[in-house]
Amino acid sequence: MKIRRVKATPINYRLEAPYVWVFGELDGFSPTIVEVETEDGLVGIGEAPAPGAAAIVNDVLAPRLVGRDAFDIAGAEEVCLPFWSGVQSTNDRTRIMAFGAIEMALWDLRGKAWKQPLYQLLGGAVRKDIPFTDYFSLRGDGASVKGEKTPEEVADYCVELYERHGTTFFEGKFSTHDPKISMKMVELIRRKLGGGAMIRIDSNQAYSLATARQLARPLEELGVRNWED
Repeated sequence: MKIRRVKATPINYRLEAPYVWVFGELDGFSPTIVEVETEDGLVGIGEAPAPGAAAIVNDVLAPRLVGRDAFDIAGAEEVCLPFWSGVQSTNDRTRIMAFGAIEMALWDLRGKAWKQPLYQLLGGAVRKDIPFTDYFSLRGDGASVKGEKTPEEVADYCVELYERHGTTFFEGKFSTHDPKISMKMVELIRRKLGGGAMIRIDSNQAYSLATARQLARPLEELGVRNWED
């Protein structure tokens, strides 16, 4: 099965309301969608996390892949990233990221061609049931979001998720300029959902080491499962 075409398309999609964090607001994402089409008409789909990958795929990598065996992923890596295995300290990370989307699409093609779920091709399922984690954050302005602009509204939102979906796993942004606001948000979530809810937080490197040390003990007392920074 030969590759006929490789196409990368940068896209942009906006959140209904931005996440509020110490750096400002995160209002959307701009990934690149990669399509690898075979001569048989199958199309594999992959994704790179940045729009800059599109030009690399279309202008540099695609010409190297057209006509190659779509199942030869190692060979595709060799022609696209000839430096990958030997020069780890000077890799062009954008190009590696771009090829990652192509590799994802090539695996998708394998699953479609062999009519197998991808997990089966990768060795079989480790588990079939996966707990779902809902996300919370203070929000900026958004036409379709009425609340979640105060710690109280975020806590009420988490309660609504629990009542509607049975959610007991939560992860959210803990990165306001004034950490007391984020701390109050977590305190209210714990108070309203009780000890059975699992809470994870992500600060995105918002706080200095000294501030983080001050926050660590009260977060531990609130039973926060883990803190990503």
